[in-house]
Amino acid sequence: MNYIADTLGVKVNTKTWLGAEKLPYYLTDRYDFKKVTLDEVECLFMKPKGELDTLTAVKKHILKVRETESLPVVLDIECMTARRRDSLIKAHIPFVAPQCHIYLPFMGIVLSERYASTKIVSETLMPSSQLLFFHYLYQRKAELHTAEAIDILSVSAMQVTRAVRQLSELGLVSTKKDGVRTVIFSNEKKRDLFERAKPHLLNPVRKKVYAENAKLIDGLPISGYTALSKLTMLGSSELRTFAFYGKVNAPGGTDILVDTMAQAEVEIWHYEPTLLSKNPKVVDVLSLIASLEVNDDVRTEQAIDELLSDLWR
Repeated sequence: MNYIADTLGVKVNTKTWLGAEKLPYYLTDRYDFKKVTLDEVECLFMKPKGELDTLTAVKKHILKVRETESLPVVLDIECMTARRRDSLIKAHIPFVAPQCHIYLPFMGIVLSERYASTKIVSETLMPSSQLLFFHYLYQRKAELHTAEAIDILSVSAMQVTRAVRQLSELGLVSTKKDGVRTVIFSNEKKRDLFERAKPHLLNPVRKKVYAENAKLIDGLPISGYTALSKLTMLGSSELRTFAFYGKVNAPGGTDILVDTMAQAEVEIWHYEPTLLSKNPKVVDVLSLIASLEVNDDVRTEQAIDELLSDLWR
């Protein structure tokens, strides 16, 4: 807070925010909260305890916080890159990165000093990295020749090379050479490795639309809670959810859900949703789990645990 006071010349007061007690656990587990007054303007500072979630998740977290108290929410971030800065500004999300950048649009303040000059590994997996990682987790063996994944994942050799580099830099896999071929491996149990990777997982859902049932594309695999209820004992949802990937014949629809009986939810994915699935009518299990919204519903958590237990039984 001294950085803000020294840089902007404003009076800064902080105190404990009692509203945090009303928030669900998944938020208090991810962030520390403070109520801050900048001169006479009150706001809430939200500081990630670990890696910052994806932009989509952060937006939802902020909306949830504002349901408790409708003050401007400011992300308090340790390190800032140009890419992250641009995405947060584009989303109009206020943030402060000490010695780097201040973006407080509700006060009319945008101040940039410098960006981190050291190389920072992206904390969120690229689509190709996630596909390669999940493909490895589905294997019964502890080692995987990356060349085997090129045709299976429909990615280029360059994409696989970049994916291996990111997974290795994040500490999710180790690498070695078998002649000229690259091998990825891990000494961890597959489930433990998946749990450790959760903060880095990409939500495969890029956006959602609601399409009329009569205009729904034939053959789309089920996803979301529709798939979760089919694969587990979880009760089915009234709204059906499907997944789509591609730029051709994209599903038409609207951003507004009006009638759960007449409409279906269509998720537009970052990658082919059945590429790793044993059943072409259902998205693969690990991608499904990565796509589900964070919540504190016990039944959902039990269903996810059931899926993972069955996968690595």
